[in-house]
Amino acid sequence: MSRFRFGFFTLAMAILFATTLPRLVMASEKGYTLAVVPNLPAVTLHKNWTPIADYLSRELGVKVELKLYDKITTFLEETRAGNADFMYAAPNMFYLAYQKQKYIPLVRGSNMLRGQVFVRKDSPYTKVKDLEGQTIAIVGPKNVCSVITRHALLSGNNIDFNVSFSGSTINVAKSVLVGKAAAGATLDSSMMEDAPEMQKEFRVIMQTEKIPPHPFSAHPRIPKKVRDAVTTALLNLDKSDQGRKMLEAVKLVKPVRADYKRDYSFFANVDFERLDKQQPK
Repeated sequence: MSRFRFGFFTLAMAILFATTLPRLVMASEKGYTLAVVPNLPAVTLHKNWTPIADYLSRELGVKVELKLYDKITTFLEETRAGNADFMYAAPNMFYLAYQKQKYIPLVRGSNMLRGQVFVRKDSPYTKVKDLEGQTIAIVGPKNVCSVITRHALLSGNNIDFNVSFSGSTINVAKSVLVGKAAAGATLDSSMMEDAPEMQKEFRVIMQTEKIPPHPFSAHPRIPKKVRDAVTTALLNLDKSDQGRKMLEAVKLVKPVRADYKRDYSFFANVDFERLDKQQPK
């Protein structure tokens, strides 16, 4: 190679390096955002998720910023618009964001979710068909327990019923207990965790199929090597007592790799538009 050609090549590489390096540095300094579904008070979510965000920041070598929201509707708007790099959401909310942005599920917990419909033990209602025209108490319109139980009632049993939004699992149980609602719909795990002493007062008349729990997912714009690093980092937390405590706090117990088709394609069968139209009476 002549001195002239070698000099030209060196100059070209120097220019390329000089123009590319700042973009790489800017990308790394910008970091990533982690949006968490507002299923608990913000102060609780901040306490539970900050150790995870800090841990991922160290593992990736860039800042992972925790993003919290005061309303589920805001969270849904942000994630459906693709404004979050990483996201932790209920399965149904993940699916809504997947529809718009094709978020990639990375990791989920191993404890499966199952909805249930229950009545008072002394209730005359013994099967789902008996609830035709009656009021069923649920936590809220967007909660996963609401979506999967109403989907089962409307598609599998094809009954017409009224809904009332109670705001929490324990309020659903109280509504049924005092007769404000003929039945209640919750996750079976939520009832065990939030109102264990009240379970003996009820009789379960329907259970949904089990579905995988909330995924930790990434927007497809995130490079695969970064997605893989996050997946490995979260799975590695399960190898130590301290790590398992961090995972338990954010309900990623016994984490496994997540897969859209296997875990969440079920929601393609859910008529979300019909559920949204079902207003409390």
